[in-house]
Amino acid sequence: MTVSPSRQWNSWDARDPLAMVHLPTGLTLRFSLFSSADGKYRLLGQGSGISLLDHASDGSFIRARVSHAGAELELTYSKPDPHSVLARLRVLKTGEWGLRFWMALEMGFQDLQGGPAPWREDEPWVTVENKEPMPPNAPPRLLARHRSLWASAQSSEPAAYGGAYAEIETFAQDMNARGYYVPPREETGSRWGVLRFNAQMHPEVCVAVALGTDRAMAETASVALLQSPPATLPAADEAFAAVRDIVAWNTLWDKDNHRVTTVLTRNWLTGKFSGWGVWLNDILFHALMAGMVGDFATARANLEAALGYQSPEGNLACLRTTNEEWIDRAQSPIGAYVLWRLFEMTGDRSLLIEHFPTLLRAHRWWLNKRDGNGDGLIEYGSSATGTGAFVHTKQGAMDESFMDNAPIFDNAGFDTDAHTMTMAEPGLNSLVSLDAQCLARIAEVLGESETAAALRETASALNARIADRLWHADRQVFAGRHWSGAFEPSLSVTCFYPLLAGAASNEQINALIDGYLLNPDKFWGERVLPSSANDDPASVDNVYWRGRIWPPHIFLVWEGLRRAGRDDLATEVSHRAWAMFASGWRDARVCRENFHRQDGQGDDSPDADRFYSWGALIPATVMLTAAGTYALIG
Repeated sequence: MTVSPSRQWNSWDARDPLAMVHLPTGLTLRFSLFSSADGKYRLLGQGSGISLLDHASDGSFIRARVSHAGAELELTYSKPDPHSVLARLRVLKTGEWGLRFWMALEMGFQDLQGGPAPWREDEPWVTVENKEPMPPNAPPRLLARHRSLWASAQSSEPAAYGGAYAEIETFAQDMNARGYYVPPREETGSRWGVLRFNAQMHPEVCVAVALGTDRAMAETASVALLQSPPATLPAADEAFAAVRDIVAWNTLWDKDNHRVTTVLTRNWLTGKFSGWGVWLNDILFHALMAGMVGDFATARANLEAALGYQSPEGNLACLRTTNEEWIDRAQSPIGAYVLWRLFEMTGDRSLLIEHFPTLLRAHRWWLNKRDGNGDGLIEYGSSATGTGAFVHTKQGAMDESFMDNAPIFDNAGFDTDAHTMTMAEPGLNSLVSLDAQCLARIAEVLGESETAAALRETASALNARIADRLWHADRQVFAGRHWSGAFEPSLSVTCFYPLLAGAASNEQINALIDGYLLNPDKFWGERVLPSSANDDPASVDNVYWRGRIWPPHIFLVWEGLRRAGRDDLATEVSHRAWAMFASGWRDARVCRENFHRQDGQGDDSPDADRFYSWGALIPATVMLTAAGTYALIG
């Protein structure tokens, strides 16, 4: 895909969030540290003590703080134009004698396959001028070249040393082996250059990097850029800024597929996925949130990544990564909802034209392949196809729910002939209904009136079945129902999803709210909407979807309350969820994957990532509430 010039400099590197990368050339700016007290080299953006702060969607302003070996530093990047970057690294606090605390700018080339390859084997290259700036020599400067482009890196103050390295790992090895006074190298055929500073002489390092079509142009621009005042990001509402920053920090370049995506978390990308990964509903939520903050280029890119692979059977694959494909299962259908919401934001019919056929086929797949007993209700399943983990098993079917170990599935069977579980639950059926309703809206816009009418009929019939057959009159709640006719005793937070689909009567809505939503034994409390009811014995397990609180659940129930006309309760849910989210966000910039249902913490679980993109769905509810955005279809 093509990335516009205004976005080509950005934090694209999955392994180092504090590296600035020029995508077409792979030219990379990053900082490293060497503490004599610690005795080890580290990249500024790798390791502990990193707080990811402001991040404009286009990379025009980026700010982060890092604590290391008792020192505290703040890094900012700003872009006055698409071809220049100004980096400022300030030492806020030292943990040792500043002369022995080194900071290095590393500039060099990575092969990210974001643009054309170099013309010759000896390109791209980097050279260093004035590597030892003893008077009267000029300050060190790094020069780089890639095809027709030159890059000049100039510091505001003379660096202590400048060096050039064929492999940047050599610099790290030298620092670790020989300490902070190790002399620089000037290797031929270098791909990386290094400018070194220390905290005593250079408590603030300012480096300007400019591109030009010749050397003089790049040098002149980099010198002029140093005169720029410190940049800032315009003030924004706290919730809006949270969504913007989380999406921007996790939006990366996927060099294997030549595309931009907002990833689940950098940790999963470099660990569990070993390169790249598309988990269907995560990426769809990322598209929605990117659109909410006006980053429609990223929203479109995420839509294309999520919907770009459809199996011949018609389902959208649950998961695709470097090493794994789960084509035997999908995930609960939210694609048409996300697409319709993005259309509401943009009015861009091309989005509908591009993705409606795919989503319509996927919707029909649910109706044709996941009604295991033919009763008109939909079950989760896993088809006998593909080579993914857990294929054609109950575990595979649970994965399709994106509630992989929820207690509502404990008593369910798996029918290998039908390829589905032997229980229908209200959450999935409500989302299939909502899918039909959103697709009907899209079909209307595209002038496909007969298709729209058929989809509305599908939704109406499914809503009637939800209200009649998944409503447990004795308990006054929507619950899973086994093929035997018995209701599942365990309850999931998805018992509220019929509000989102418009499937619940007023009497059912009132009973749900009074008996379950506002009941502290069920789903209410200072921390609201746990994945399973508070009084469910399985909630004590506190493992993933057994008792923990998840941002997607909060978002969808919040949307359902608004559709049901209960804006007061939707606002209160948003308020309580925000208090839980902000407790980690404001001080530590933690965006948790999930939370403990009682104390609201996420760090108690090894299964809760600390910067997981869909955590931003919580501030999204605050942002949309403040904006007065109306409910989906009601």
